[in-house]
Amino acid sequence: EQPASRNSTVTRIYQLNMAKMTLKRPAAALLCLIVGLRVVQDVASFAPPALPAVVLSSRTNNHHHHHSKVANPSTSTTTTLHATIPSWTYYSLAHVIGGTTGTPIVISGTKKGGWFDRIPKPKINPPNFVFGPVWTLLYSLMGVSVSRIIKASSPQSSFVLKLWYGHYALNLIWAPIFFGLKRFRLGFMISSMLVLTLGGILPLYHAIDPIAAYLQIPYMLWLSFATVLNYQFCVLNPANGIGVNEAMRQADLIKNEEESGGEYTDDMFQSDLKNLQRAAAEYAGL
Repeated sequence: EQPASRNSTVTRIYQLNMAKMTLKRPAAALLCLIVGLRVVQDVASFAPPALPAVVLSSRTNNHHHHHSKVANPSTSTTTTLHATIPSWTYYSLAHVIGGTTGTPIVISGTKKGGWFDRIPKPKINPPNFVFGPVWTLLYSLMGVSVSRIIKASSPQSSFVLKLWYGHYALNLIWAPIFFGLKRFRLGFMISSMLVLTLGGILPLYHAIDPIAAYLQIPYMLWLSFATVLNYQFCVLNPANGIGVNEAMRQADLIKNEEESGGEYTDDMFQSDLKNLQRAAAEYAGL
């Protein structure tokens, strides 16, 4: 009877363990489900952690308890400062992004071996790598100035901003005119208009917010230099009687070379001959 009793006991223990495991599996599955749902909820509701607030506390202790470490609640004040992104950041970013609209045209025109490499350039012409950082800085300062004019909420702000946006649009079309169409004289006219319009906008800026006007002084200096540079390009690359300058002629030659596989064809010779005859006739005053 003892072996039978032992077997019965072992069987009951085995059955009890199986029952526990049977109960544990649904419980474990339910626990995993709860944890999984919590993780999904946490991921879905994730937000970047906010910058820690700077808490400045000033406490005034009671005159009779100047040795106490705990401040008097009735005389304690707490100031909380929250870090935020400056509003001018968005305006600067918008101006910089707008300024890059002409970048592909400039890169295409100034690539190595392109027409820009083949034309005579003024001695004061800076290296190509200078223009990118300079214009990025100037566009950023433009955004800061605009943000200050907007925050000033002056009765004249709306009118001044309309003038500025017109000036900014004129600024953006200069690169396609100069590097895209290779119209140096038209580019000089646009650059001159930019100097004149900016000269009219700066006093209006100063009347609303002097700092907004001062931030545009580097832009005025660079714009004046760019206008002189543009004029020298016009002098060194004059257009003939039909409005074709050296930049246009070099661009046509490069196009013909690419189409002919680099060979100097009869069409290219005839084109060069006609250009030489036209130049000689202009020089002779015919």
